[in-house]
Amino acid sequence: MSFDKDFDLVALGCSTRELLSWVDRYPGASDGIHTDQQLWTSGGMSGNVAHAVAKLGGKVALVTATGTDGVGNKMVEDLVKAGVNVDYLFKRNNTLSQLTVLMVTDDLKRAGLVITLPHELQIKPEEVPDSLLQSAKVFFTDMDPADTAIAVSKRAKSFGIPIAYDLQMAPEHVNIPKHDKNINQMIHLSDYLFADEENFLMWSPHKDLITAIDSLLHKFPHMTLIITQGSQGSLLANQQQKFKVDAFPTNMVDSIGAGDAYHATFLYTHIALNWSLKKACIFGSAAASISCTQAGARNGLATLKEIEIFVKQNHSK
Repeated sequence: MSFDKDFDLVALGCSTRELLSWVDRYPGASDGIHTDQQLWTSGGMSGNVAHAVAKLGGKVALVTATGTDGVGNKMVEDLVKAGVNVDYLFKRNNTLSQLTVLMVTDDLKRAGLVITLPHELQIKPEEVPDSLLQSAKVFFTDMDPADTAIAVSKRAKSFGIPIAYDLQMAPEHVNIPKHDKNINQMIHLSDYLFADEENFLMWSPHKDLITAIDSLLHKFPHMTLIITQGSQGSLLANQQQKFKVDAFPTNMVDSIGAGDAYHATFLYTHIALNWSLKKACIFGSAAASISCTQAGARNGLATLKEIEIFVKQNHSK
């Protein structure tokens, strides 16, 4: 059975406002850390991916929820301005919108306080209609909330829609109940799995990267896996091929959202535009490098033309 593909990508998950603060050190017990450099911006992985695909020229819908406060209104305003379809963004009355506070040190390391998604803002499976899933070329989720992401991914998969999932943080890095179990369920459903090397190896029982990749692909032969390695580039692997893509040179400001820019560009160009895996990874890597030139997850998102120019200027280097 075939369906009209109205959307290049449908994303389900977190979209938030973020307060970035640059500090000389993280606070300890009883500390009061002051900062004179702050930035309000929009963030959240699924929100970032949706925003990035829209900036590239794709048609994208975001399924998420927010309150009716000023924080939520600004978040929605940013999405609409980018061209994201917000018909499936639910505004909950008398509920505070989600907020994230990130502290960034001089060496660009960061730590965050993420307010747990309150029950009122958690999307329910029945709020995601079959018609929306059937209209997508690919379904992306950051597994927030987990139960809904798993249930909706199962439905999307039953319609033949490829599932893309970002592992994000291994259980050792977050205090989320059942996080390990939920990751395992999502990996079983995923056609495209994204992860950075550190968290992928934390999750895997193997400590050697190639062994960990081979073990996962042996268990899930249909999967395409992309491992990002910061300044060392990225690695794509599936049953047919493995290849490395170098990182592009960049004037680093911060790396917040760089992975989201990579994954959005890869999914849009490979699935919606039918580019090869290698070319999609090269443009994804370029999008990540451009993203790093601006503070925050979305200020450095590029158009497809801007990425193309950047690749031509820097690929030979």
